[in-house]
Amino acid sequence: MSDIIINDPRKIYQYKKDDRCPIFNVVEENNLYSEYKLCFESHVKLPQNETNIAYGHYFKAKKDSGKLIIILHGYGHNAKQCMFYFPPQFAKQGISSLILTLPFHGERKKYGKNDGEDFFVLDPTTMLSRFRQIVVDIRTLIDFTENGSIQNVKEISIFGLSLGGMSAVIAMGVDKRIKKGIFVLAGGNIAEIFWKSIATFPLRSYVYAIKQGHDISQKEKEYTEISLLYDPLTFAKFIKNRKVIMINGIQDPVIPRSSTNELRKLLGNPPITYLPGGHSSIMLFRKLVAKKICRFLLEK
Repeated sequence: MSDIIINDPRKIYQYKKDDRCPIFNVVEENNLYSEYKLCFESHVKLPQNETNIAYGHYFKAKKDSGKLIIILHGYGHNAKQCMFYFPPQFAKQGISSLILTLPFHGERKKYGKNDGEDFFVLDPTTMLSRFRQIVVDIRTLIDFTENGSIQNVKEISIFGLSLGGMSAVIAMGVDKRIKKGIFVLAGGNIAEIFWKSIATFPLRSYVYAIKQGHDISQKEKEYTEISLLYDPLTFAKFIKNRKVIMINGIQDPVIPRSSTNELRKLLGNPPITYLPGGHSSIMLFRKLVAKKICRFLLEK
């Protein structure tokens, strides 16, 4: 693993391209966009079969400018549904969009489970495979713009929120075809987030319980080493000289401010907007977020 990090960590997200194409089903037609639900077989196979078929919602703007933005939702219940606010706003500006369903959410979760319930686990090697599936699925969507499945795409951007924001940083660092990035509620230093964030407290409690009376420093060391391969900080340096903006909450208990600052520094100090509130409450400002993103995407 250390050799991969030293040489080029992007290699962990390589895959063999082929001629696969998505299956499209029409959902809605209106004067702003045509909405299609699509699905395709993921290049990355996990033991959980439900997650190995990827799903997305493609919004083809009627006033098409040739711009496509890939949207990645956050973790947990209702995270994906929150993102459906944005495609109509983008379509008004002639920007097409595609919401990718992340593994262990929506159609990609086991029956009876909650969205994201099975995504986070203690084993960092397993976590790496899950981030790898996300990133390779994103790259597969971009392949579809090149093989004719998704047509008239001249510029690709990516917009991710929380878990989706961190995944977007990795994807943009790995794939130069992504020209602009919008990272919302994102941070770097996965190990710090795991050991300090309120979101991962249940997992940390389990670690401390099973290690009660023992030194857990080795566990932390192992987690840190492997997590570098799915840490946004590792991939931020590959994004420099491309356009990026960040949006974060002033009082975010999930992503520590130090985590955001580290990521921003390695990205080359792109513009950042801090909105009132914390993590989940960011969606109260979705209208402002949408306007800011549209303005950014329409810049030359």
